[in-house]
Amino acid sequence: MITEKDKLTLQNLARKYRATRVLLFGSATQDNEEYNDIDIAVEGIADKDFFAFYGELMLALSKPVDVIDLSRKSRFNDLIISEGIPLDA
Repeated sequence: MITEKDKLTLQNLARKYRATRVLLFGSATQDNEEYNDIDIAVEGIADKDFFAFYGELMLALSKPVDVIDLSRKSRFNDLIISEGIPLDA
């Protein structure tokens, strides 16, 4: 699982960019598994702000981050929505 510091950073940046949903998914959701990156999915961030949000995360988190935009409909996004762990912003 991600560190408390990374979780707080994610929550603060999600609030800053007005995300309406933030989900953690992938290997970082496992308590007993080492992870190499942080996979998150977000909804509600304006298109014009998405890459600014992503850039701030890349600089602020302790691990590399991948960000998925949930506003784009796909089967992969449906899977993330059903299995991801919400990070309240």
